[in-house]
Amino acid sequence: MPVGDLRRSPMMSHLLDALERGEDIGHYGRLTFAMVACHYMDIEELVRLLARGGDTDERKAQALVKQVEDHDYNPPRRERIRADWRVFCGNS
Repeated sequence: MPVGDLRRSPMMSHLLDALERGEDIGHYGRLTFAMVACHYMDIEELVRLLARGGDTDERKAQALVKQVEDHDYNPPRRERIRADWRVFCGNS
């Protein structure tokens, strides 16, 4: 599946753009991105992209992708992300 398919989702497009700019999307953002993107892009490309963002180097990116693959994680549902974000921001 082409990476362009990731851009259909506003959230994934936002995360992809931020990573391409070298911005830190945080651990939760990297984890969510990896859970979805591993179905759409080459693993080496995913690792390189994750390693561009913030404090994550290639070793950490490889470990995160391996964790996602080993545990067959599923991305959280939209409602869960929104609920977690409200708690994180103090808007419960």
